[in-house]
Amino acid sequence: MPRTSLPSVIFLNGPSSAGKTTLGRALQDALDVPYLLMGLDTCFATVPAQWAGGPKGAHRAQGFAYVDHPPENGHPVCGISYGPIGLRILQGFHRAVREFVAAGNPVIIDEMMLGPEIRDHWTKTLTNVDVLWIGLHCDLPELEHRETTRKNPPGLSRWSHTRVHQGIPYNLELDTTTHPTKALAHQILTATRL
Repeated sequence: MPRTSLPSVIFLNGPSSAGKTTLGRALQDALDVPYLLMGLDTCFATVPAQWAGGPKGAHRAQGFAYVDHPPENGHPVCGISYGPIGLRILQGFHRAVREFVAAGNPVIIDEMMLGPEIRDHWTKTLTNVDVLWIGLHCDLPELEHRETTRKNPPGLSRWSHTRVHQGIPYNLELDTTTHPTKALAHQILTATRL
């Protein structure tokens, strides 16, 4: 069915260092309505240090933790785990985003799916909401190059490279490896007005 209006949610999902936040900001600048930019980092910023992954919080096993995995071909691999309190926080954040939308505020979500449980909760929470699901892809060497300029632990982009996309039927998939952010934003704006 053709889209006749802007979606309530533009959902950007991709691996670490794929350019989600940069693209989200470019969309905010280009859209003529005030989309709020929220995502996993927004949620993490609210978590007390004791339940956070770094620096190593005393309760990180219940909250969020960076987990070192065996290297792949000499490259580090580092993932993010969450315990019962972390899951509760994430699920509450998802519901809060829905409330922003229910109050009439359109949202751009900047997400890196941590696992199927998180994906399924997002899907359930956004049932009956007009969502444009967008998958952001980037070549792994480029992700790892970008990662060296960021504060994330090495190996997070390798860990998240393909796993974040599992089981998600996207409306649009974009490659951020070489395409300029403005061009990607234009593609999304075109998709929102089909």
